[in-house]
Amino acid sequence: MASRHRALAVLAGLIALSAYGGALGLITGSLNLGSAVTARLPFHSTIVGGLALIAVVAAPNTLLAWLAARGERRSGDLSILTGVLLAGWVLVELAFIRELSFFHPVYFVLGALLIWIGIRIRADEADHSKAASGEGACGCPEARERP
Repeated sequence: MASRHRALAVLAGLIALSAYGGALGLITGSLNLGSAVTARLPFHSTIVGGLALIAVVAAPNTLLAWLAARGERRSGDLSILTGVLLAGWVLVELAFIRELSFFHPVYFVLGALLIWIGIRIRADEADHSKAASGEGACGCPEARERP
């Protein structure tokens, strides 16, 4: 179980770093999307896009990386939520800019990977809880080992 948390912490940290980098580029104007794409953004503003990227992708992945690095139980649930946010971000971004880049399928798959890892962590924790309570694989008290 600890290896999943470590892998999740690294993955979420890398996603957060890339999102902060993208947001910085959008906010400072060093990442030029072109006038046609910028015109399709809310308020025609890369600054709003950059701030939204921080709020929806970078900040949740930062929190996830921190919780996963600490081995927190909540990291499975947060991984699922963060994966949904990332995959949703990609779909919403595509709806706004109407241009596909290499990054869209990559980050969509990374969102799906976050969801999968979160599900696996939750399953591991459920199995651990059952083992600690003495329940069998079915979760029924009859399957408990008798003294």
